[in-house]
Amino acid sequence: MKKSLARQLAKEQGEITYVPEKPCMRGHSLRKVSSGDCVECKRQASRLCIEANREAYNLRKRKERQHRLKQIAEKAKETRKLESLEKRTMRLEKAKINARIWREKNKGNQSVKDAKKKYKLNNPDKQAFHVAKRRALFLKRVPSWLTSDDLWMIKEAYNLAKLRTKLFDFQWHVDHIIPLQGKTVSGLHVPTNLRVVTWKENVSKANKFYLPR
Repeated sequence: MKKSLARQLAKEQGEITYVPEKPCMRGHSLRKVSSGDCVECKRQASRLCIEANREAYNLRKRKERQHRLKQIAEKAKETRKLESLEKRTMRLEKAKINARIWREKNKGNQSVKDAKKKYKLNNPDKQAFHVAKRRALFLKRVPSWLTSDDLWMIKEAYNLAKLRTKLFDFQWHVDHIIPLQGKTVSGLHVPTNLRVVTWKENVSKANKFYLPR
C-alpha cells in the first residue's frame, strides 16, 4: 500500500489531522494522522453507536461527570460572570428555543412527568422552599444582600417543618412573621422573618401580623 505523503508531512509537523490525496469512499477529506481513519466517518459511526445505546451512554457519562459536578458548576459560574449582556441574552434565548423543540418532540413524555411528581413527593421541604422563594421574588420580597448562609438558614427552616411533620404526624408550615402581603406592613423573605408553626396556626393567621409569643 502506497504511503500518503500528506500524512507523513503532517506527522513530521506534529499535526493531528491531514488532508489526504484522495477523499474517502463517502467523499470526506480529513483524516487522523495517528491511524489514517476518516474523521467524519469515525464521528458518524460513533453517533450511530451512541443512539443505539443511548441509555447506557447517558449512564456512563453521568458516572464520569459525578466527581466533577462541583468543579463544572464553579467553572460555569465564573464563565457566566464574565460574559457580556448580549452573550447572556443569546444563551438564554437559545436555551428557550432548545427547550421548546424538546417539548414538541416529546409531547406527553410520561417519564419526565413521573420523575417530577416523584421528586415533589419525596422532597416536600425543597418544594415548599422553592415555591416560597418564587412567590417572594414575584412580590419583590427577596433582598439582594442575602448571603449563602442566609439561604442555608431558610432551607433549614423548611427542613425543620418537614422533620416536625414526620415526627408529630400532622402538617407543620414555615410562616412569615411579618406577612409578605400584609395589609398594614409587608415583610421580607429572610431567616429572621421565618418561624415553623402548625398548619392550623399558619392558616388562621393568614396575612395578619402580630408579634410571636
